[in-house]
Amino acid sequence: MNIRKLSFLFTIAVLEICPACGNGRGNSKETASDVTVVKDERVTIFAENDVEDKAIAIEQNESYAAKAYTIADSCAGPFRIGSGIPEKVEGFVRMDSHEKKTLPNGDICEIPIYIYEIGNEGRVKILPQYNTTSACVNDSIGVILVYSDLFLTDNGIGAMSSIEEFAAAYPDFRISYTGKTKLFVVETPRLKNVQFIIDNEYYQGDDSVPTSNESVGLQVSDFRKETYFTAIRITN
Repeated sequence: MNIRKLSFLFTIAVLEICPACGNGRGNSKETASDVTVVKDERVTIFAENDVEDKAIAIEQNESYAAKAYTIADSCAGPFRIGSGIPEKVEGFVRMDSHEKKTLPNGDICEIPIYIYEIGNEGRVKILPQYNTTSACVNDSIGVILVYSDLFLTDNGIGAMSSIEEFAAAYPDFRISYTGKTKLFVVETPRLKNVQFIIDNEYYQGDDSVPTSNESVGLQVSDFRKETYFTAIRITN
């Protein structure tokens, strides 16, 4: 076979291969298109997941809100005046301690106290019932002190609400100062034995009131604007 014939055959082979290369490039374009579709599908999947995550978060928040504890007559959620002091309460971690108490005769003694922590949401402090005659305590709840805004009344008032919010929710409110406890408290007849405590620093009324030993009727205007409670005190 001469050189010209070999050259001719080589040219024919090249021409046959080139269209195939073109088809290969065409297939490459289709593959790129397929990749684009896959990427779009992934974006769609991510968007759907995002919506699902938001829905789950909303459901969790609603469930969390539903766990708010009720402040009612003589009780705060699972804690009730006169009931036994619980060893365990779901959602709370109990810690035991002691506190000094001044007796009516002036003597000072130590009594046990029980603090129920609610994670980062505050705490509830329980004091047992104290018998002044026998000078001893029993295993029943005598005082409940709430330091958490998870506890709310039916009207949505809690330990961290403002005095203005309380007055709006309970127009029959009464504010007083008791020399025995040295506390300013807000009460309503609709919540028996429940007192909302105001820190003395908020008071701007008559200076003679905090030195009085009698309960004194006060008004919202006797306190600074945006006065907030520091705790809820429930007694028998």
